[in-house]
Amino acid sequence: MTEKKIKVVVVDDSAFMRTAIERMIKSDPSIEIVGSASNGVEAIEIVLRLKPDVVTMDIEMPVMDGLQALKEIMRVCPTPVLMVSSLTNEGAKITLDALDLGAVDYIPKPGSTLSASILSLKDELIAKISAAAGSKPRHLKLDFLAAKRNFASEGSKIEQYIRRAIFIGASTGGPPAVQKILSGINPLVRAPIIIAQHMPQAFTSAFASRMNSLCAIRVKEASDGEIVQNSVAYVCPGDNQTEIERTNEGTYRFVITPGNPNNEAFAPCIDTLFSSAASVFGAKATGVILTGMGSDGALGLKKIQQAGGFTIAQNQATSVVYGMPKAAIEADAVGVVVSVDDIAAEIELALKKA
Repeated sequence: MTEKKIKVVVVDDSAFMRTAIERMIKSDPSIEIVGSASNGVEAIEIVLRLKPDVVTMDIEMPVMDGLQALKEIMRVCPTPVLMVSSLTNEGAKITLDALDLGAVDYIPKPGSTLSASILSLKDELIAKISAAAGSKPRHLKLDFLAAKRNFASEGSKIEQYIRRAIFIGASTGGPPAVQKILSGINPLVRAPIIIAQHMPQAFTSAFASRMNSLCAIRVKEASDGEIVQNSVAYVCPGDNQTEIERTNEGTYRFVITPGNPNNEAFAPCIDTLFSSAASVFGAKATGVILTGMGSDGALGLKKIQQAGGFTIAQNQATSVVYGMPKAAIEADAVGVVVSVDDIAAEIELALKKA
């Protein structure tokens, strides 16, 4: 009995780009291209007709762009969609919009020629198609609390001494989940929140800016040497590794170093951040592992647990891809497993117990 192949539809207005993506996909015998489209209107029609397992979707197209097509596909025929995005700040903003609309993940747009840069994307594309095929496309209902920020901060004194810290790791499906959690956190939480989301640097900067505009808590991208503060959520910069160290003055600061793509699968690496958390904060660390493919974070979360810290995993029902939470659970590194809707409350409970 032959194994069922993953059916993919490729959507891009450039014939060259469709060919480039199709060539990469065809290198894997478990994936089958069942159709292609050159604009959003064609994409909707072909998805309704062929019911593919995954769609790769360009953003800028004539007739109907990728965001409009994605929105309509999620309405009429929810299907896992991978956005094909340029790694620019503007591309990041649009891609984050797409993730909010229900896209599972994104892949970098190949260059203008069939080169080594395109070939290097092949493994990532195939892995993300495989992960997307097993995911459940969903659109989280997000609550935006930015209007409460000024009200909360007026006359309120934020404690400066860091006693506890929250560490969050996420990958595929992570941005809307992180947004959901930050929207539910008290903006005057007496702890810093440090987030390692698998993203390139142009994306983490845009992601931090976006979260800061939408959530009541202050959100910013972390920088090397910066002193960590309570009531601030920090996004680890992409393409770098982030750790925390205690200073001689008793404060904490970020130590951020360039990632090494030859030796490291991820930058930021969640295991690296979590291991640092366990070493520096010990029992005062709370670790949270969210949706994502692979197993990054499981070893680091185990270290937080072994140091006496509290550990939380997103449950399967609300994870876009259950790889990372599942790996952490199988490593016996998780204290509680809850819906993404309940993680903010669990974090605040953990802080009260610490």
